Amino acid sequence: MNGDLFLPWRKTRAEVPAGAGEVYVARDAEMERRWDDVGYSLMEHAEGPFSVLYEFASQPAVEIQLHEDPCERRGFGFEPYPATLVTVGLSLVTIVTPDADSPFSRGLLNALKQALISQTHR
Repeated sequence: MNGDLFLPWRKTRAEVPAGAGEVYVARDAEMERRWDDVGYSLMEHAEGPFSVLYEFASQPAVEIQLHEDPCERRGFGFEPYPATLVTVGLSLVTIVTPDADSPFSRGLLNALKQALISQTHR
């Protein structure tokens, strides 16, 4: 976003700041106008505006609750348990979508997750 103007993604993505920033995405001027009027909401084609916010983790560690086995052990039962996530050197990425359950919003979350995973060094 440049001031209050949305810019075409293909033209703008090279200008996304490193380290921390906010990216607001609207398909067209109509979606942008509706965003101003009703906020994050699905439009007639079951899609809507969204934003991606990112910044370096500000705390060196956070307490979390694991609901899935991060080691993917097979054949063992799994009960959720508390854990500590060391966040030194990590970034916090937040996506804000029109809702949590629509195919559009789930697709956005999955696409963002896959894009971030593809950037990791293994």
